[in-house]
Amino acid sequence: MFAKLRTLLWYLSRPRLYPQLIYLITLKLSPGSSTPDDTGQEASQWCAELSVDTNTALEQLIGKPALKPIDYLFANVFEKAASIVRQCPIEMGGPGDLDLLYWVAEYLRATKVIETGVAYGWSSLAILLSLRNRQGSKLFSTDMPYPNRNNDQYVGCVVPPEIRSGWCILRYADRQGLPRALKALGTIDMCHYDSDKSYIGRMWAYPILWRALRPGGFFISDDIGDNIAFREFSKMVACDPIVVTNSNKYIGVIIKPICK
Repeated sequence: MFAKLRTLLWYLSRPRLYPQLIYLITLKLSPGSSTPDDTGQEASQWCAELSVDTNTALEQLIGKPALKPIDYLFANVFEKAASIVRQCPIEMGGPGDLDLLYWVAEYLRATKVIETGVAYGWSSLAILLSLRNRQGSKLFSTDMPYPNRNNDQYVGCVVPPEIRSGWCILRYADRQGLPRALKALGTIDMCHYDSDKSYIGRMWAYPILWRALRPGGFFISDDIGDNIAFREFSKMVACDPIVVTNSNKYIGVIIKPICK
């Protein structure tokens, strides 16, 4: 009970998150609101049957493997980033598949990208290192701080100041942040989903991002082994996904078809 009260007080101290608080309360009180969040074993088995490593995935997606690892290409940047993380008093999420994100952005020559979930900013860093090569490029990131963790000031801390000019962090939950990001960007070249991992959260956000994605654009979602949402969404859009295994986790990629 104390933990729930503490979380409630945390939300009440952040007016911009009131819509998310109301949504969570409504969801909790709604009859029949159960969702397939207990399907992790089924989802993981499906992912394991399809999964390939990053270089194989890149060969299938862009026709060639990663030329070099991103932390080799930008060794100084990543050394500084790792030092920042070691000194950070708040523990947040890990890096994810940064080579996949960087080389996909390079292949697409992406200029308009949306990601959900920032934490330290590892994925943001990988995307921005590509976008900085193209004038006028923008990355919009949505990120709701972790409740009761007081991590607000550390979100995105690994991204150096010199590549932040094309970056906008919207400090909202997806349901408030994504509409703002899409209003600013319109059609996007790629998206990276790494926020609300629940089935209902994914199935709300996935279609919105998919509609904004240009034909030939890349839809990328982390942690797809948590539940069957990504598998179900792939069926909805009638596209064969590529599943990438990285650090004992699964990442899903779908290319939006080009209509002929």
